[in-house]
Amino acid sequence: MKKISYRSSFCEEVLHFFEGAAFHVTEVQKKDGAITLLETAAELPTFAAFAKKIGVTCKELQYWEEQHPAFKYACEQARDRQANILIQNSLRGNYAASFAIFTAKNLLGWKDGKESKENVQNAEAVVVSWEQEHAE
Repeated sequence: MKKISYRSSFCEEVLHFFEGAAFHVTEVQKKDGAITLLETAAELPTFAAFAKKIGVTCKELQYWEEQHPAFKYACEQARDRQANILIQNSLRGNYAASFAIFTAKNLLGWKDGKESKENVQNAEAVVVSWEQEHAE
C-alpha cells in the first residue's frame, strides 16, 4: 500500500469533513394525513473516519498535527465542530445520555466536576486564623 504524504489541502478537507448540520428534520405524514416532524441526528464525524477516508491512520494525523501548524489549527476547528454536533444532539435527546457523556470525556477530553476520593483524601487541611487587635 502506498504511503500518503501530507498535503496542505488536508486542512480544508478536514474542515469540510466535520462541517454540516447536527441533525436533520423530516416531515412524516401519518395514516390520518397529519404531518409530524421527525428529527434525526447526523452521523458524528470522527478523526478515525476522516483518516480512513484519506487513507491514513489516526496516528498519522496526530503526527501531521505536530509537524504542520496549519493542520493542527484546522484539526482544532474540526474538534470544535465535532463538539457542537455532540452537544446539540445531546441537548435535543438525539443521543443517549450515557453515550454523550462517554463520548465527551473520551473524544473531547471533558471531565465532570466531581473530585475523586483520592484527591480529597490527599488534600492538606487549610487552617485559617486571624488575630484581633484590641483597642487599649
